[in-house]
Amino acid sequence: MKVLIIQSNGEHEANRHFRECFALQRGFVKLGNKVDVWGAGHSNFKDPIDFNAYDLIINLENYDSGWVPSFASTTRPIKLLWVIDAHCRSMNPYMREFKKGEYDLILQASRPYLNEHSIWFPNAYDDTLIKKRNVEKHHFLGFCGSVLNRQDSINLLKKRFNLKTDIWVLGDAMVNVVNSYKIHWNRNISNDINYRSFETIGCGTVLCTNANKQYLDLGFVDGENCILYTDTQDMIVKLKFYEDNEEELITIAAKGLELAKSHTYFERAKTLNEIYNSRRGQ
Repeated sequence: MKVLIIQSNGEHEANRHFRECFALQRGFVKLGNKVDVWGAGHSNFKDPIDFNAYDLIINLENYDSGWVPSFASTTRPIKLLWVIDAHCRSMNPYMREFKKGEYDLILQASRPYLNEHSIWFPNAYDDTLIKKRNVEKHHFLGFCGSVLNRQDSINLLKKRFNLKTDIWVLGDAMVNVVNSYKIHWNRNISNDINYRSFETIGCGTVLCTNANKQYLDLGFVDGENCILYTDTQDMIVKLKFYEDNEEELITIAAKGLELAKSHTYFERAKTLNEIYNSRRGQ
């Protein structure tokens, strides 16, 4: 199968090779597919391209400034629109893009936004770059990410558990700092399941995040392979328990690392191969 992944090349040099388009490309290549990446900022962006030469086209979460073609006249490939940020932007811009490009299917990362045109297709992590490393776990509790809606909780956790914060640490440095935590604290922006959920367990670090039914359906089990909290009080109680019983974190981290194998880009690429094969004859 010949695949085209469309996504801009990203803004941050430190984690550009972590970008979704390249991670998914590596997954597809591992399956034996021929895969090109194209979009604003890539070296091939201004080269002539025959979109009808591909079997599968994936438009992967582009905040379009006018450079993404409509694809309405591109009829040979199966055309998929992977929506990551509906929890930030609503579905309106994606539905406009879906209709304009006459896509075949929406891959929806957040299940609450499913509609008749979409299937649930969660985020993932790149296990070729993100993995358990030989890094000493210096910190009981850490947070690596952007502040956004998390400042009050960060302040509380700093005061109560000496939370280690690594704000806007990117790329390979991010993998190292997450490996250095015994527990990585997380809070999703809304009703999403963010990338850091999968990246954390892929580092062999215990994930502590706000509960969401999607986690259960993805195999996350509180106290078994992660820590799920329902509110601030529940979060504090559970972290206090593990602060007093750190030996239990070893088993939880190991089971989380095992679960992570189900949520790699390679596994997502396998699902996309199945979607293509099921739709090819329609």
